[in-house]
Amino acid sequence: MDHGSDDSTSTAKSCPMIMVFHAGHCERILWRGWVASTVTEFVLSALAIFLVSFLYEALKFLRQQLARREARRASEQLAAEQRRKNEAPAAGGCCSEAPLAEPREQTYWQRLFASSHIVQSLLNLLQIVISYLLMLIFMTFNYWLCLAVILGLGLGYFFFGWNKKNPDESECCP
Repeated sequence: MDHGSDDSTSTAKSCPMIMVFHAGHCERILWRGWVASTVTEFVLSALAIFLVSFLYEALKFLRQQLARREARRASEQLAAEQRRKNEAPAAGGCCSEAPLAEPREQTYWQRLFASSHIVQSLLNLLQIVISYLLMLIFMTFNYWLCLAVILGLGLGYFFFGWNKKNPDESECCP
């Protein structure tokens, strides 16, 4: 069943939408302009999908690294503040020196609009968009495109997943 045949500006590049698993090379991928009607276009599309899947895993790795770096920086700041608090004042000058200012905890709004949180939020948004696009590609039900998604995610995990802090973490959620 070709759902796009009612378009009067339809070009010669038209592939049927098959709603069962199949192994054809003529495929409409994600949007109307991405049609792989030749074997070469199909192979290049599968390679692009493989690369996007691989980069999806790299993006997950990048988000984890940024979160760890931010947590490490926050704990180092806290440790430095604790050391500064616990240092004994110099002999003979304890009463003449002004006390150190207490570090003030950030408010909700300061944490919300912190640059690290904004970057993490934008990367999370990108990760969600890519994950849904990969799901839609999988839903073309083409064996080869499904394999490109699976192999890209698998190889990406092989290269980037070794760095998981907790191996029991779920892979289904960002």
